[in-house]
Parts: sequence; C-alpha cells; structure tokens
Amino acid sequence: MNFPIILSVEGFSLSKQEKKNISKFKPFGVIIFSRNIKNFSQISKLNQSIKILSKNTLIFIDQEGGIVNRFKKFKEFDFPDNFDLYNIYLKYPLLAKQLVFLKSFITSFHLKKLYFDVNTVPVLDIPIKNTIQMIKKRTFGPNININITLQNIYLDNLFNFGLIPLMKHIPGHGVTNKDSHLTMPISNLSNSSLSNHINIFKHFNTLPLAMTAHIKYLSWDQKYIATFSKKIINEIIRKKIGFKGLIMTDDLEMNANIYDIYDSIDLSNKSKIDIILDCSSSWSKYTKIIDTFNVSNNYRKFYKLKKLIKYKPRLNIESININQYHHLYNQLLVTHGI
Repeated sequence: MNFPIILSVEGFSLSKQEKKNISKFKPFGVIIFSRNIKNFSQISKLNQSIKILSKNTLIFIDQEGGIVNRFKKFKEFDFPDNFDLYNIYLKYPLLAKQLVFLKSFITSFHLKKLYFDVNTVPVLDIPIKNTIQMIKKRTFGPNININITLQNIYLDNLFNFGLIPLMKHIPGHGVTNKDSHLTMPISNLSNSSLSNHINIFKHFNTLPLAMTAHIKYLSWDQKYIATFSKKIINEIIRKKIGFKGLIMTDDLEMNANIYDIYDSIDLSNKSKIDIILDCSSSWSKYTKIIDTFNVSNNYRKFYKLKKLIKYKPRLNIESININQYHHLYNQLLVTHGI
C-alpha cells in the first residue's frame, strides 16, 4: 500500500535522494509544477521514471488552464479562464459548451500522453460579490446549474482519457476575498449562506478525491481551518455533503496554515484527513510526515477496494489527431471574434 502523502520534486529529473526515497516510501502521489517542465519529452521521461520506482504512485498536476497553467510556454495549453467561458455561456450557451469541451478534450489528451494520472479539477467554488480574483477566474460563475452543465462536460473528457478528477476546494473557497496562499481567510457567512456553497459539492459527491479549503468558517468552527477541523470534516464534508472518497489537504506550505509540520501532522490526524499534500520538496518534512501521520481506515478501505483502478481510458488515444481539435477550437474563436 502506498503511503498517503502527495509530495513534490525539485527539478527536471529526479535527484539520487528523490529516487531512493520514492522507491522506499512509495508515496500516494507526486505533484508536478512548472519548475519540473522543460519540454514534452522531458516531462514524459520524468513521469515515467517515477512510475518505474513506484508503479502505483499517481502523477498529479494542477492544470486548470487560464490563470492556473503549468504549461504557460506551450501553445497547446493556451486557454481562457473558466470565468471567461461562463461569461460566454450567458450570451452563447452552445458556443460555451463547445469551447469547454475542446478545452477539456485537448488538455486531457496531452496530459494522458505525458503520463499524468490526476488533474486537480473540477474547481467547484462558487464566487460571490467579493470573491478574490485568484479564485473567481477559476470558476464557472455563481449559477450552480451552469456550473453543473459545464463541469459535467469537463469531467466526461477526464473519464474519456482515463484521468482521475480531484474536486476542490471543499467545502467552498468562493466565500472569501483573501488568498489562502498568502494569509488565512476567515469567513463570517451564516450557516444558510454557506449552504449555498456546499450544494454543488453534494452534486459531485461520488468523485473519488477532494481537496480541502484552508479557510476558517466561523459558523462551523471558530478555531480551525477546514483542513484541521474534525467538525467540518465529519459533519459538513462527510455528512452534509455526503462525500465518501479520499480527502486531502491543500498544500501545507500555504500561509493559511499557521502551524509547523509537527502540529500540522497532529491536527491532520485529529481531523481524520486521508492524505497530506506538501509541496515543499523537503525530504526532512516528508520523513516526519511518513513517521507520524496516521493512515486512516477510510484510506485503507479505499486502497483495498482499488477504487481508482476503474479509471481506464474510453478512447483510443493513438487514433486521435489532436491537431484537428486545436484547429476547430481556433476556428470557433475566429468565427465568433473572441
């Protein structure tokens, strides 16, 4: 059984230490960033090298497109933010659906060709009046029905290519005007207002993976952010939302997490988080997590049942001429003056 940690690596290829430790500890996942990507051939080799050392380790990437793009230098991944597509939907619903389909199809095709397993989408946060742009741009807008329509298109293409989805940021990052990368957001919204944000997560509660929001929701827990809140994990995410899959932390390196690694692990154990995400590339931290983080019963059960193996490609990727899809996408933009 792979250990329930998702970690990062430093460069374009694995160091001797990284090779040794990935082989020894067999992490649940390795997440790839822009710093790890030089060209398609290189990232393909890096991902395959991880699989050789630990065949069941999943390769993650946060490739939403738009503001969150790990392939900024590559034209193959040049797409608008989701909120731009939402605005198009308000005027031209069919066109928006076509663009979302092509964005997700093209993205998923390339990720699968490059040996990725998980794309950390869908972003299910619902923006409100003062939602920070860092989150708002990544959403399909405030209307839940439009969100469901467009997210289903995106998810269908992940499934078509055998990629695993990871929904975020549960139970909702649209409630704040603060960036959790930089500081701890605190929400004063009432229970009834917060219920609007968790409703979309209810709709997608059968997905296998969810990432927490590093936000303190005062109506639910006045002491801890959702990641470290036993009450929010159990009563809101597990019971109200009805999510039975694996819950992972957002990155412990973010400034919304005010605790050191020892306290972070202790609080993760108490909140019954299933997987820890830490993007520090620090093996001194990773070994502390591996030594002291408790493997949850939910993780053991999930792993034993091999829940993630069902994500087999529905399409024969080798038969697809992806250039045709790129051409169709560009033609739609030109035709409609976008």
